Amino acid sequence: MKKLFFVLISCTMLQLSFAQVEKQIAAEALSSAEKKKLEDTTDGWKFGGTGGVTFNQAGFKNWAPGGTNSFSFLFNARVFADYKKKNHLLQMWAAGEYGIQFTKGDQYKFRKNADRWEIFAKYGYRIYKPLYVATYANLRSQFAKSYNYTDTAKYLIARFASPLIFEGAIGLDYVPNKYISLFASPLAAKVTFVGDNSIAAQNLYGNVFPSKIKREFGAVLIATYKQDFWKQNISIASVFKMYKNYLRSNADPFDATLPRESKEHYRKNIDIDWQTTLGFKVNKFLSASVFTHLIWDNDVTFPTDDPNIKTSKLQFRDIIGVGLVYQSNWQKGKGEKPKKF
Repeated sequence: MKKLFFVLISCTMLQLSFAQVEKQIAAEALSSAEKKKLEDTTDGWKFGGTGGVTFNQAGFKNWAPGGTNSFSFLFNARVFADYKKKNHLLQMWAAGEYGIQFTKGDQYKFRKNADRWEIFAKYGYRIYKPLYVATYANLRSQFAKSYNYTDTAKYLIARFASPLIFEGAIGLDYVPNKYISLFASPLAAKVTFVGDNSIAAQNLYGNVFPSKIKREFGAVLIATYKQDFWKQNISIASVFKMYKNYLRSNADPFDATLPRESKEHYRKNIDIDWQTTLGFKVNKFLSASVFTHLIWDNDVTFPTDDPNIKTSKLQFRDIIGVGLVYQSNWQKGKGEKPKKF
């Protein structure tokens, strides 16, 4: 089973993806008892993934309103492994995306417009019906260098493992059905590591140079919703995460003239990360999707007109595209070999 699992991950990562999918079984092939067994996935593993590439292009010639010729590629991938049996619930997934954009006339020619990888694992033990004692770990960063561009130069602001963010917590997970999960923990840790000296010296991610590490301890709330509609041709997956840091910093991240983090800034030290994917399946290899990502990170600061003062800002991005997609799903029942659906 392990060998099959790793082979599946390798194959799907080559195809690239970012949308979770589920099995599709002909109704006449299964009895009602078999349908119920597979729907609940109470025996064994369910794992799979999707992969896709999205291409966007804009061309202009003698176009009176004006415009700039450009094209872009976005590669994305997601693989998952779920296990649910009796009182045990295990959920694991890994996702990545990378996008490149070319704009005619841009002195830098190619610019990166998306770059992210993330690994997540959560284990829960049921103590009462839909309530689990659970723990999770999350690791995320990016693949390549990111720059802040000006008219005359570009400045390095991020790269692989700069920043590298780890989160972990233990708490209660409320799972009333297969669509909704609500995890809450008053014991959560978050560590941000900035490995590159030149990036760490900018103090962009909450660290105070020469320190490269920002340590946080607090509470976390994670709400997850995922569901398929219209014979699995429309899907939605949304993850909302909110983190509150208990610790008051010895250095104020916004005002360099203050010896310690002010009470006002401490009260605002709440981080929010909200990702939503809406997918539309055209056929087996063609799909459309809308992805939105909203971040409020109190520790990620931006410069102001005053060199001693920085500020945090609401971060938002969206990706809308139509592209090729490949999907694969496997189900393993009790005492059975894995089957592809």
